[in-house]
Amino acid sequence: MEHRRNGILYLAILCLFWCFPVLARGEGRITIDTNKVYEGMSSSFAKGYEPSVQKHTMSLVIPFRSGMGLEGDKINVGISFEKEEESPFYYKNYQKRVKRSKDGVYLYRCKVKLKKDRKNGQYPLHLLVQAQPKGEAGFIQQEFTVYVEITDGLPKNAEDRKEDEGGVGSGSISDEASMMQDGLAGGADPLPDPSPSTEETKRQPRILVSQNSLQGTAVQAGERAAWAISARNCSGRQAVENLKVTLLCESRELSFEKTSWYFERTGAGQSMDLSQNVTVGQKAAAEPVAVQFQFDYEDKDGNSYSTTETVSLMVRQKQQAALAGVSFPEGVYESESEPLTFQVQNTGLAVLYNVRVCFEGKGLFPDKEMYLGNLEAGASLDGEIKVFVGTLDMDADGLVIEGAGEKYGKTEGEVILSYEDEQGKVEKLSQKLHTTIQKPQVVELSVEKEAPKTNQWWITIVILAMITMALAMLCLYLRMKHYQKIYTNAISGK
Repeated sequence: MEHRRNGILYLAILCLFWCFPVLARGEGRITIDTNKVYEGMSSSFAKGYEPSVQKHTMSLVIPFRSGMGLEGDKINVGISFEKEEESPFYYKNYQKRVKRSKDGVYLYRCKVKLKKDRKNGQYPLHLLVQAQPKGEAGFIQQEFTVYVEITDGLPKNAEDRKEDEGGVGSGSISDEASMMQDGLAGGADPLPDPSPSTEETKRQPRILVSQNSLQGTAVQAGERAAWAISARNCSGRQAVENLKVTLLCESRELSFEKTSWYFERTGAGQSMDLSQNVTVGQKAAAEPVAVQFQFDYEDKDGNSYSTTETVSLMVRQKQQAALAGVSFPEGVYESESEPLTFQVQNTGLAVLYNVRVCFEGKGLFPDKEMYLGNLEAGASLDGEIKVFVGTLDMDADGLVIEGAGEKYGKTEGEVILSYEDEQGKVEKLSQKLHTTIQKPQVVELSVEKEAPKTNQWWITIVILAMITMALAMLCLYLRMKHYQKIYTNAISGK
């Protein structure tokens, strides 16, 4: 009893793997990691993990693991309560989207509000896990039932109160047994056995969602869809009365025509129609969205009950893609290879899967088909394909067709972009381009003859000789003029 007085609240996992299918069977696919200790945990589940409590708030940490790949490496985790009158929990929507950590765990954390006047006892929490496996059209949903034991609250009944006050209850039982023994020893008639109770055990009538027309069908973002859904009183003998149904959804991208219903009485085995139209916002994320139906009702004796049912609506985003920056020469020559460049753009909010780009053209032969993989929303990728230039009279295999006509001239090519959606449906878009195949250019290489190299020294000698001869002739001329003058003077002197 010491731990009760100290107000310790501990968590006992009684059932970890109660799973049920939604669109694909989820058995064994997602589990709770019971062996490791994560941040916020004082010990592992295997060693008696106890969540921390401060004042009236319980901090819950649940580590999930998946044995398969999940789209976006994310799971949706929420809590579904069994709303009993003495439940210690404040009912809220604790749904969260949990992303996979580096060590492969999906760590769900939440703070659950506790009532100040909570009573001791064990109370169930239903953890609902939703995820979409990679490569599968549907999604799985698993439920883990967890029991929380409250020990720091008020005694649940009078006997518990007496026990907490010092064990008075156990003492009174001992006294009664002693009196019975004394009566037998004194010869008195033994006390008669108490007659078996004829009171029938009362069972809580259960209400479950029995029809969901959108189960397994995705709702397109930006559109409105008719949703046929109904709930059923699963009891075979008890009716439910004064029933209120409340629809709860955290997503702001989903709009409902109606969020509450009232039914005065629903007989055993009867159904309640909750059908309406649901509208999905243009920018809603492509993922499963949890929708809860809360049922508050009474039985014929006026006992109140409250339960919840959770269904999932799968939202699908319209894929949008574009080919941009397509570039190829306007004129090409036979037997050459030219680059075809382009850019693939994801202009929508959904992922493009298995993106491929190929090229086709008469007389033009690409070296490959380019595979770009998956393209996230808002992303773009550049690509290049080498194109070998043939002739117009070639078939698709590059063989010349006799009598096919001209070899050169204008031709047309087509760039084809293809991608898949989540269900594997292939979408295509294309862009045409035009070019002209020309006869290969013949380039003549002319080599200039190099003039023979000659020695230049003799030219210098000739020039010097000519200058010398000119000087010599000048000297001779001047000398002759000198002698001629002397001769003339001599004659004149006679």
